[in-house]
Amino acid sequence: MNMHHKLNYTVTHSFDGLEIPDEERRRLLDIASWNGHVPTFNRRGRGAWEQLKEPVALKSDPSVTFRAAKLKGVGLWNPILPGDAEYSNKLHDDASNDPVPPLTDLLEYLVTYPHFGISNEGEYRYAYSSPSPIGGIVHERAHREFWSSERLIRHGVPSIAPLAVIEYDDTLRFQDQPMGAVITLSPGSASYRISEILFGAGLLRGTDPVFDTHYDGIRECLGIEGDPDDERVRLRVIEKLAREAGKLLHDFSLTEMYRYSGDWGNFVYSVESKQLFLIDLDSVQDINHLPAPAKAMQAWRDLVSAIYRMVGKIGYPTALDKYTLENLMEFDPITAKIKGYFPEVPESEIRPLARRLWGYFIPHLFLLKKHRDAIRNDWDGDRRKTYKMDHDLFYILAMTTLRPLFARSQVGEKYRHSITEEEMWAKAERFLGERYEYFAYLMRQPAL
Repeated sequence: MNMHHKLNYTVTHSFDGLEIPDEERRRLLDIASWNGHVPTFNRRGRGAWEQLKEPVALKSDPSVTFRAAKLKGVGLWNPILPGDAEYSNKLHDDASNDPVPPLTDLLEYLVTYPHFGISNEGEYRYAYSSPSPIGGIVHERAHREFWSSERLIRHGVPSIAPLAVIEYDDTLRFQDQPMGAVITLSPGSASYRISEILFGAGLLRGTDPVFDTHYDGIRECLGIEGDPDDERVRLRVIEKLAREAGKLLHDFSLTEMYRYSGDWGNFVYSVESKQLFLIDLDSVQDINHLPAPAKAMQAWRDLVSAIYRMVGKIGYPTALDKYTLENLMEFDPITAKIKGYFPEVPESEIRPLARRLWGYFIPHLFLLKKHRDAIRNDWDGDRRKTYKMDHDLFYILAMTTLRPLFARSQVGEKYRHSITEEEMWAKAERFLGERYEYFAYLMRQPAL
């Protein structure tokens, strides 16, 4: 067993809405502080996963139960793995197959990669992630995951539940901030994200037998029969999950929060509760401090971000030979996600809007397919990045395309604004420069 000195900590926040035995809470705190226990990491990164001894119920609604604990910020597991991980950013140079306690080094790649953001004035801009320690989390972000999960649980949105936030002592500080960890509880016992279905172990039966069992459970819950390796079966699952993810993002927005990273790596399906739930909440913000137009645009951006991240992963190296265009268009996960968010809008109205977004992505997808062998075998991460879809143009295209639908939704009612179609085009022109011509061309294509 890899033994380290235990970490000193104080509990700064504790949620009293769960029926959890004291000894179980203490066991989880001992794991978070490496006190006689090494956290169990079952995916690379800074999050550990522990099965609970017994299901834990919500006091306010005992029918809502939790089966496992997620501990974020308790250390780093950066194993040398073949397969999917070889296409991911390296977390730390000292890769080893053993987990280590939190490090205070900077996680570089997140800070240098530009995200698509929105200013408080409602203008498009580039934004960068706040610096983050490797294998750890600053206390302020640990607390953010706690309060946002508490808000979701209080609103009845399927989510991890808060348990506790700890702050480590002065030996663990990052850029003058105290480091900490957050313990939350998961409605499902399996830690697998639904990204496995889209571009991971779900692409090839036998890659991960434990996942195969979980995937069988998901398909059973969704009522989808057939060969799990069949592309059409997989797309039927993806379509249903996309619709459920759309509804979750809609309900998340109504809790007056924004900036949920809607990547498929941030959704988990619980076969126990037969539902999808939200899991990574440390970047979530309270929407109430924003001016009205920025509130609306940030809510829109959460949906658009989720669509972009889902579609982009269809072009992930592992997935490049797994989807045919005809089947993608038939099951159309973009339409499914938008329909989940806007159940009141007829699908016949949504499909042409989704086609505009597909029309931008498809040439890119086929360029990646053309270079598939080189992407998988020869190109390094930096070169692959240069072939990423032009994400800011996709965001602006989707934001402008979907804006009218929000007026007919609860989210639109909640975040009222006076942003016109003309203003959306003007925002696009100010941000895109010469690429605005391409945006205007795409917007003017007849909807099929």
